[in-house]
Amino acid sequence: MQELITDKLIGTWKLVSWKYNGENDVPTDFFGENPGGILTYDSSGYMNAQLNKSGRVRFVSESLTEGSSEEISQAYLSYAAYYGKYYEKSPGEIIHIVEGSLFPNWGVGHEEIRYAKIEGEYLVLSTPPIEAKGRKTIFTVTWKRA
Repeated sequence: MQELITDKLIGTWKLVSWKYNGENDVPTDFFGENPGGILTYDSSGYMNAQLNKSGRVRFVSESLTEGSSEEISQAYLSYAAYYGKYYEKSPGEIIHIVEGSLFPNWGVGHEEIRYAKIEGEYLVLSTPPIEAKGRKTIFTVTWKRA
């Protein structure tokens, strides 16, 4: 019988890779080869995930509200973030209950399923198959304990 891993999740994790099965099922880096990111799980049941593409282009303006449409679009497409509560539904099946997200479709109460396994100092999270670009895709995100 598998054991629950909730206690092993608690802490801070640094992003190693974010991959999906691309054309011809070739593993493809979603945010390129050297993405940045951090994932935290705390003992009170909260989580936070921040992921970004390396080499993000700066806005011409230093103002948060004065980017061009192109700059704003590129900023959005090179960053992913959400936070909320989490619990382990069954061994290795982690449910993230969104409280806030950069992606507006993940509104308050939206649930994201992640299949988790701990491999030494690494945490590997994968999604159920997701419809993306007309086909089912599984995303796999690897984190290293900080």
